[in-house]
Amino acid sequence: MANGLYLTPDELRLLTGYITRPAMIRWLERNDWPFVIGGTDRWPRVLREFHDRRMLGMPTQTKRAAAEPAWSVS
Repeated sequence: MANGLYLTPDELRLLTGYITRPAMIRWLERNDWPFVIGGTDRWPRVLREFHDRRMLGMPTQTKRAAAEPAWSVS
């Protein structure tokens, strides 16, 4: 899964410096890395694309315009 959608557990260990899942999750939360808890193995899942963009200093999220109701009457 080296080039998969998500970082591997080994890549998460390198990123966070931690070995256990709970410690990795705390690190991800403290450092504002979005993740989900995946499947039956319960490992945190970090998108590879987010990781790559963040490590390169690129914007990691797009700002969405707030949806506004159409108040005008036709």
